[in-house]
Amino acid sequence: MSDEERPRKSWREIDNARDRSAHRREERPAGAAERKRGPGSQKSYRATLDRLFETGKIADLVRGPGASDGPESESRIRMLARIEKAMDRDSICREVDAYLAKFGELPDDLEVLGKVLEHRDAERQREAMQRIDKLLDSAHPKRQRAMVAQLKIIRDLAYDKEMVQLATKLLGRLE
Repeated sequence: MSDEERPRKSWREIDNARDRSAHRREERPAGAAERKRGPGSQKSYRATLDRLFETGKIADLVRGPGASDGPESESRIRMLARIEKAMDRDSICREVDAYLAKFGELPDDLEVLGKVLEHRDAERQREAMQRIDKLLDSAHPKRQRAMVAQLKIIRDLAYDKEMVQLATKLLGRLE
């Protein structure tokens, strides 16, 4: 019997035969359908993570249960978030001054220190640059270009030679 004479199976018959094969009959492990997620699930995970970061609750998760430092830690996190969100120079100065009034010294956070470089007070800028210099040994800022731009402004406009030298040193380390 040649190939032409044999009855051919339709695609439907081929698919049905596949569905009845031995490997298809095996039971799926429990929860396999639950692990398969829809296309919107990633968005909900991201939204949840964003909410955790915005409220400062992510620190509690990182530290673990029962390790909260109390309301002072939450207040510090909220104030740091307000500094990072401040957009204009007046609000940056106001938020940084409020943080310093409550906690006494600048944090060891490169993102916040980058914002402090925009402060109107040269002493605040100097203190921020000194802390940045120490922190650059172990980390690099996420917004490096913004920090470089602010340091160039300080270098070009500062009257104090020490400020110019410190800004130039930092620019050399960042560029």
